[in-house]
Amino acid sequence: MPTLLACNGCRLAVLLVSIFASVAWGHGSDEHRHDGVADKTGDIVQIHASDLVHPWTHLKFNNDPDAFQFAIVTDRTGGLRPGVFSEAVDKLNLLQPEFVVSVGDLIEGYTEDRAQLATEWNEFDSMVKRLAMPFFYLPGNHDYTNDVMADVWRERYGASYYHFVYRDVLFVMLNSNDGGSTHSMSGEQIKWLQGVLADNPEPKWTLVFTHAPLWDRENQDRWREVEALLDARQYTVFAGHHHRYVKTERKGHKYFTLATTGGISSMRGTRFGEFDHLVWVTMSEQGPIIANLMLDGIWDEDVRTAAMRDNQINMIDKGRLAMPALLHRGNFTEGTAEMRFTNDSDLPFTVSTTARSNTGFSVANGAKQRLTVPPNEVRTIPFTLTSFEPAEGNHAAAEIEWQLEYLEDDKPITYNGSRTLALSREYPIPVVNGLKIDGKLDEWASQAFFSAADNQYFQAENWSGLSDADFSWSVVEGDQHMVIALKVEDDQLVRNDSQNVWSQDAMLITLDARPKARRLLKQTYDNRVPGERSMVLQPPASGFASDVKGKPKPDTVREQVVLTDTGYTAEIAIPFSELDADHGSEWDGVRLNVLLRDVDPGEPGMVGREWLSAWGYESTVAGSGSFYRVK
Repeated sequence: MPTLLACNGCRLAVLLVSIFASVAWGHGSDEHRHDGVADKTGDIVQIHASDLVHPWTHLKFNNDPDAFQFAIVTDRTGGLRPGVFSEAVDKLNLLQPEFVVSVGDLIEGYTEDRAQLATEWNEFDSMVKRLAMPFFYLPGNHDYTNDVMADVWRERYGASYYHFVYRDVLFVMLNSNDGGSTHSMSGEQIKWLQGVLADNPEPKWTLVFTHAPLWDRENQDRWREVEALLDARQYTVFAGHHHRYVKTERKGHKYFTLATTGGISSMRGTRFGEFDHLVWVTMSEQGPIIANLMLDGIWDEDVRTAAMRDNQINMIDKGRLAMPALLHRGNFTEGTAEMRFTNDSDLPFTVSTTARSNTGFSVANGAKQRLTVPPNEVRTIPFTLTSFEPAEGNHAAAEIEWQLEYLEDDKPITYNGSRTLALSREYPIPVVNGLKIDGKLDEWASQAFFSAADNQYFQAENWSGLSDADFSWSVVEGDQHMVIALKVEDDQLVRNDSQNVWSQDAMLITLDARPKARRLLKQTYDNRVPGERSMVLQPPASGFASDVKGKPKPDTVREQVVLTDTGYTAEIAIPFSELDADHGSEWDGVRLNVLLRDVDPGEPGMVGREWLSAWGYESTVAGSGSFYRVK
């Protein structure tokens, strides 16, 4: 019978034709037919059976005509890794699901440039057109955020939320970004959903797809309304966005947040929920059966549960499994670092470590060490580091391989990883009294300035020389303020408050004034340690951007910008009271980084210049950019 495919604003009937095939197995001669009797099982298979023994287990063939298989792809962007999604398309054609469903973030997007959007969508469409089976689009925040992106979506794909019914299973495709802001749903969409569910009151199952797992956010927006509408039926929910897989249950229903199909990821493996995968769904009478298909194997739906996620957070993430940098204030020869294990879970875990020295260094106690960390306690393992020659600057001196294991219902759950033992230079903050915050830098003549690094570029192909984009900077302790000075070379200043902050000229100052043990940890995209402040200064007028992630700039921070013939100078004064608040007591030092982002008219993209690698880069040396207060 016909299967209805429906969406808001369109109706399309698709007639599906079922094809049945008969397969005959067995030997043709009577010597293999006991008593001359052929045993017939069902209408599909004919097989010669023995009344005593036979070379098979049973004849209950896994061939339910109402069952079907489809695949789900998840986040491709938010830091695209080229080639991964295209490879997934090729593998889908090998696997031959009946169709493929997306959970969004298909392009990088986040722009109002129609030409750029057309380029990105054309590239994506060219990949999915290679699929031998239907592909169902769904918008993520990278695909559908501003009015221009929404218009482009409607022009190319029509509805941004829709539904279809396939073999008595209701597929509901929700847009988690149509409510006027990111990760919000409109009242119109909720009303539409109510109507769809009313029109399909008793499907065999309901499958809900959305990009953002709104149920996992402090502000769940309208998700409780969605759940209330779904409450009386059998349903399962799939989402993406977080780039880390987790399975959880709410009100007796399974919710899956998927990992990546090419989006940014530290790729630490299954137990961290960090992997590229295709989700293979077999729709049975009892609901969906989930298989995660990855390059390194096939895993069931319990690859990472909510309980495992929570234990990982309480044992490993957010600085709990930490290797603070080893600081030095001159030429380093020897010192001892400590790897810290903080167990905020209710289960004990066992950890073992092995150190591997990098060139020029030696770890005295690098052989395997092992300890048990009881619940709600902290333990440390020391590592004594020696440099063969006096060392300056920042170094990744050794790699500490670790393995952590705990028991969950008598089943061992194991995590493996590594931490870099970093050696980091610590700089003094000079004291200068009587500073006038005017942006002119008259009082800075005797101060040392740090220059942008020659090897720290982002999109270097857009850089045409020092006059195009260059900077130097310094920091001092003034009268109840820590003051940062900037000297910027920029031959074309671009400022447009209606555009995204990264679409115009900006200086990013990253500041961390928390206690030393916290601010010396490595920070990456997937394992950020919160606490730093991100302040984006936008010339030519004084003023900081408001749309930056992390802790915002305090209102008490003062800044002045002065235009010069070749760019501008600036002073930024941060009160001691703010640094004390971040520290939790009187501040004793900070971690600082300064990065320039330059956008020029007519150029294809911005260029970035940096003093040090941004703290979120995998290449960042922990503790780099450390400064201490001179008392």
